[in-house]
Amino acid sequence: MTEIQKTLFTLLCEVDGICRKYGITYFLHENTALEAVQKDHMGEERMIAEVIMRVPELLRFMEAFEKEKPAHRSLESWLNEPRYGDFGCRYVNDNTLYLDLPNYHHYRQYGFAVRISVLRDFPASRIKSKLATAKEIGFEMTFAEGSRAEAKKYEFCEKLVRPKLKTPESSLEFTRKMFDEFCGIYDNPSAQRCFSKYFRTQRHHFERSWFAEPVMTTLEGRSFPVPAREYFVSMYGQGYMSRRLPGRKMTEYIVADTEIPYRDYLKEIADIGLPLNKYIAERERYIRKQKASQPKVDTIKHYWDLLFRTGDRFELYEQYAPIKKELLSMRREGRFDELSAALAPYREKLMKNYQLGLGLCFDPEIFDCMTDLLRREGNGQLAAELREMIPEEHMKPIVIKGYDDD
Repeated sequence: MTEIQKTLFTLLCEVDGICRKYGITYFLHENTALEAVQKDHMGEERMIAEVIMRVPELLRFMEAFEKEKPAHRSLESWLNEPRYGDFGCRYVNDNTLYLDLPNYHHYRQYGFAVRISVLRDFPASRIKSKLATAKEIGFEMTFAEGSRAEAKKYEFCEKLVRPKLKTPESSLEFTRKMFDEFCGIYDNPSAQRCFSKYFRTQRHHFERSWFAEPVMTTLEGRSFPVPAREYFVSMYGQGYMSRRLPGRKMTEYIVADTEIPYRDYLKEIADIGLPLNKYIAERERYIRKQKASQPKVDTIKHYWDLLFRTGDRFELYEQYAPIKKELLSMRREGRFDELSAALAPYREKLMKNYQLGLGLCFDPEIFDCMTDLLRREGNGQLAAELREMIPEEHMKPIVIKGYDDD
């Protein structure tokens, strides 16, 4: 496992340990669940672990967390962070750093985490359900600008919420009340159906029976509960066992470190004298400028690669021209071990250029000796690729002329 995978798996085991100790029912969720049933391994592109539980279990987990108070861990939710994006919480490792620049406004505790989602029962009251939905949409609209059409469509929802978020104090009071309200609305033991929802995403609807009894599977050799098979079919289709998992690739837009506490990183930003939002805007602007100039950088690099390949061709020509007849004799007589040893310097430069997308030939007959060796070693496909990468003019013998030659 990578260091990030190890960090996420440790957090997941800690959540599992608390749930086992206090008899809390939960399930691996979404991609974390699918990775468990597919291959028993966490994906290399995984940046967050996901679990899901019903409202009563979430409240019990929060209570258990307060009792346990695990060191260097925090629980981020509407109860303590009014700018957290979801109804649910994040179990965070405070001694790590995970800042996803485009999505930084979804959360405020920027460490690696297990996202604990709520398996919401369909409400008993249709009116309360609609009001809760309007309030949640309005709350989401206050985070970042959406499209103009989206802003117009949900203008009423946003106006319902925005006046209550004027100060940090009023915002926290509002999200705490909203958390309590949602806990009441989305806990309906008589409901036959339920759903999950993330920040600005569509709902995923489920039958409650799919979560009646946990199905045990393994992830990285440890036993974890997942929902019934129907859950995976609903989420990923009938071919879910062969479904390629999406992931969050490590790019310039992600600032991550498993050894640096995110508060130390935020302090460094504060010491610069920039608010976090302005720092992120500046960093994103710099990344965009870098990406815009990258084609020019790539072109210059390619020209340098071509120049160095020219140097390799002439070095190899000087090295092998005197022994060419002997090399051809080795091939003709089947002395392939000797031929392979003699061509080792050529092979090294050949593979170096291959990694740069360039073929390397200084003499067509010696190149044929090399590709013959590759085919005998079972690398026929590589031999064919190398031939395709060589310009036709390089398949002609090198002719070195003196100044007095015509």
